[in-house]
Amino acid sequence: MTDFYVGKRLSFDGHLCTVRYYGEVKGTKGEWLGVEWDDPSRGKHSGENGGIRYFECLSKQPTAASFIRPTRTPDPPRSFVEALKTKYASEDFEDPDVRIVFNSQPGDNAAKRKDPLAKLNQPIRISGKEVEEVGFDKIRKQLAELSELKIVILDGLCMERPSARLKEGGLGWEEGLTDVKDACPKAVELDLSRNLFEEWREVASICEQLEKLRSLRIDGNRFRDTALEESETPRARKAFANIKYFKLESTLLPWKDLTRLTHLFPSLTTLVASSNLHSTLSAHTPNNLITDLSLEENLLTTLSSLKPLTSLPHLRRLILKSNNISAATPPSSPTPMTPVFSTTLSEVDLSYNEINSWFLIDTLQHVFPGLTSLRISHNPLFANLQAADGKPLTPEDGYMLTLARLANLQILNYSPITAKERLNAESYYLSLVAREVSYAPESEQERILDSHPRYKWLCEEYGKPHIVRLSGQVNPNSLAARLLRIKLYQSGSKSNTIDIEIPMGFTAYTLLGMASEHFGIKPRKCRLVWETGDWMPAPRAEEVGDEDEEWDDESDEEAEEEERPALNSVMREVEILPGTRSVGTWIEGKEATVRVEVK
Repeated sequence: MTDFYVGKRLSFDGHLCTVRYYGEVKGTKGEWLGVEWDDPSRGKHSGENGGIRYFECLSKQPTAASFIRPTRTPDPPRSFVEALKTKYASEDFEDPDVRIVFNSQPGDNAAKRKDPLAKLNQPIRISGKEVEEVGFDKIRKQLAELSELKIVILDGLCMERPSARLKEGGLGWEEGLTDVKDACPKAVELDLSRNLFEEWREVASICEQLEKLRSLRIDGNRFRDTALEESETPRARKAFANIKYFKLESTLLPWKDLTRLTHLFPSLTTLVASSNLHSTLSAHTPNNLITDLSLEENLLTTLSSLKPLTSLPHLRRLILKSNNISAATPPSSPTPMTPVFSTTLSEVDLSYNEINSWFLIDTLQHVFPGLTSLRISHNPLFANLQAADGKPLTPEDGYMLTLARLANLQILNYSPITAKERLNAESYYLSLVAREVSYAPESEQERILDSHPRYKWLCEEYGKPHIVRLSGQVNPNSLAARLLRIKLYQSGSKSNTIDIEIPMGFTAYTLLGMASEHFGIKPRKCRLVWETGDWMPAPRAEEVGDEDEEWDDESDEEAEEEERPALNSVMREVEILPGTRSVGTWIEGKEATVRVEVK
């Protein structure tokens, strides 16, 4: 009979899960296991049933959890040696008709008598009789090959090490074990991803026996406890002493616990902590020897959330790909402070984020003063660019403007920047700034030039461009000539407003980006509604219909309709859909009020 407890790791039909609840569920008979699946799409709910919350999940997906009966048989767990044999010698070891017994001498210790891999040179016996056959030579050869393995990949094999878990009285894992060392003593790289480990000491107990280990991967393990007793810490540091590469993707460990683990690795230089749902980093610093750090596919939204990393003195490469970064600091921050990294950090990857403004691009040289290599492709900014005269710009034009705005950049999107490319890009950028100024009213010149921090330096380098301001009326077809005054406010809070003045030629995408950045809403979740100020008759009450004849327990819309008072008239509203269509074609007149909603 399996003992169930919160945090227990199980596998059913090859699908890993963690027990989050054990008990009764209202409206049913008997006991249930509430589990969170490692694959959040496999479940039916989020830990709530019938309006009652039974447990919380680490995943934010609404289908991460299920209730299953405790009588359901889980997949059998494996020890390290069993997992090793299954992966690398399964053809013979899994044969039910073959039982291998190695001859033991009276002087052999208990560990050797139990572990066949430790006695490769001893004769094989079946039912007490020594045999020498070709088939067993193959087995012996496979066992010998295991001891030569340098790269050991044991992911997804239901491995656990319960003997290493914390015992009563705070006793650590057993000392003097050799099962792992006897099996693969030459292992340099070890992958223990997606198994059934519950405590960090299980991993330490394995690595303690592998003196040559340099790389450790534990992706997808969901630990119940990563803390160690004070007496265990020196042993753990010795176990991980030579490991330089540490990867713990999709473990969903809090940043505090994750950083604490890194300090158990005295030689660590590369840390991969992707897909851990981090939206911000608490004030805990990882091992300061780290030179390469990947936080790919997390939920980070601002550069300021990276502040704990600024104290890493040797960091040279930072991967922030596929996050939600759209601003340097939160829009609501009363005293916005952008972080400043060590000048050793030269390579940054910001591709596949939510960057939609040049302001953030200009900020990069202050946040990363040593930046020479940048990847920034696949951001919304480069999909909706226009010049001052309304001419659309290509993503390639956007990349030229990026390198022109960042003086020290040497590599952009993996492509080295030649001296000729920089000359062309900076000249092109300078001409666009001059064109923007020429099309704008004279009162806007100072504001425009302030938005281009490198303009003054470029003028000193290439000469100040000749700006010919259009006489009399400004070109009515330009971006800046016909200005539109817009009051943006967030739905439900008319006090949270911003007044902006933009050219009518600005695209709906650009307005969406400005609104999302100010109100801190992701662009894809942002909805813009123009309140026209025009009123029209409201539908009569009898036209609404008999909605109370039907009921949907998953919707509150009907209750909201009943609470809404009848009106004689309603305002006409127009949703401004994201796209390259000019704002001036959506909005009539020169002033407008736009409501910002969250989808």
